[in-house]
Amino acid sequence: MIEFDKYGFPRASGIFETIKTVDGKVVSLNRHMRRAVDSARELGIGLPDEESIRKEIVQVITDNPHSVGRLRICFGNNLFHLTHDAYEERTEPARVNFFSETVTGSQHKLFPYDYRFSIIEAARDEGFEDSILFNSKNEITETAVANIVLMIEDQWITPPITAGLLPGVVRGIAIEECAVKVRPIHISEIPDVQSAFLLSSLRIAQPISHIGDMKVKIGEASLALQAEINAHSQAVSVG
Repeated sequence: MIEFDKYGFPRASGIFETIKTVDGKVVSLNRHMRRAVDSARELGIGLPDEESIRKEIVQVITDNPHSVGRLRICFGNNLFHLTHDAYEERTEPARVNFFSETVTGSQHKLFPYDYRFSIIEAARDEGFEDSILFNSKNEITETAVANIVLMIEDQWITPPITAGLLPGVVRGIAIEECAVKVRPIHISEIPDVQSAFLLSSLRIAQPISHIGDMKVKIGEASLALQAEINAHSQAVSVG
């Protein structure tokens, strides 16, 4: 029998994918599976065959139907576990702060995930939704549970993977389909931020209203980018 931690992850180690569902359809499943396959290959984790994974996804969604859901798939050595829970859409912009310590990121979506959740909990204790992380060069990387896109000098930009961050699925869409550029972003550039977004598989594209005490504009450019990312993040049938 599998034991679980307080965040719903198996008490083991491995990789996972968190995926949004809408009316039983799954958003960007193929991109998520490509990332999982790449990580599993690099980390030496055996995965079930694709047909088995898809059958299990259909089954867990059928058994636990939600109009908007959070599908979580965990893979590990001798471990394959899925859950499908209700997800409440975020309708308000995010308030984020800076985490107080340097964080070394990973290009793999790994569990246990306790440390990342502890960052979220600390941010919420201070009245924020998430915290921006930075590396040893004082370059912005990501947040505890999302990638980040900033507008600086009228250009949408996001940090490179080499800065130490997860290659998020929605981040990939923003770069490949929405002309978001990639370059290092030093924390000293924060005062120059005109607009900003959190990108994740559940939020898709959530505008940021505040970075610490600094108010961030949510204007036409933000709404246009959000609409474009949403248009490229459509849910499709698995079966």
